[in-house]
Amino acid sequence: MKKNLLFKFWFLLSGILIVSLSSWAIFFVEKTEHQIAIFGIVAVIITAITSVITVTLNSNNEKEKELELIIIKEKQKVFEHFYNALFEILKTVKQGDPQGLSKKAEQEMMEFKRGLMNWGSEDLIQKYLDYEHNLIQSQSNKDPMETIKKADRFLKDLRKEMGFKDTNKINIYSIILTAEARDELILKSK
Repeated sequence: MKKNLLFKFWFLLSGILIVSLSSWAIFFVEKTEHQIAIFGIVAVIITAITSVITVTLNSNNEKEKELELIIIKEKQKVFEHFYNALFEILKTVKQGDPQGLSKKAEQEMMEFKRGLMNWGSEDLIQKYLDYEHNLIQSQSNKDPMETIKKADRFLKDLRKEMGFKDTNKINIYSIILTAEARDELILKSK
């Protein structure tokens, strides 16, 4: 903020200097060679200002890109906890374990939620809350197709948060299904 204010002040001061020199050369200096020299000074000042502005803008853009990269890396770490929990849940389901979430899956989900509070957008947090609420409802309805659709929507929301632009051409969640289950999913979704 202080840098930005100083930059604006310096820019305003330089602008006043350029206008003053140009006005002085046009209205008060009679010899053409002196006017040319003054306009040469004005041109040098304009070139210097342009260079400073270009360097400053490039530096700011680079800092913004670095910050975005840091944020994306932190989000990747957070989202990895969700994926770990998801695959832990799938492993327990495949093994036929009726006891629900394993301690590892619970721990991963808590890490995901904690990270989501820090690094997730408000929109993504709301989408997770909706996903979790809908997941509980669809489990009581015993509709696996609805559960898969809701999981797919949330996975796409996670990917969107990372900068991916997904279409509805593929069900991302289907990657964890067997080939037979994937075929059944395709048939049911038509």
